[in-house]
Amino acid sequence: MSAQPVSPFALARTFVFRRYLTVRHRLTDLRAAAEAVRLRRKQERHDRRMRDFYGWCEACRALGSIF
Repeated sequence: MSAQPVSPFALARTFVFRRYLTVRHRLTDLRAAAEAVRLRRKQERHDRRMRDFYGWCEACRALGSIF
């Protein structure tokens, strides 16, 4: 059995591919973190709107309004 010839670029391809995988995983983590921040901010905006709305309703009710 003869050994297969090794390409001179085999080590370079392996190095580049491993770096590509590392960068891809890190980008995936960054995207997940950015999405979590976006969702948290969206929820905070929603909570603020609901607080303002229900605070207004309570104020009207306290004043004997139609509500």
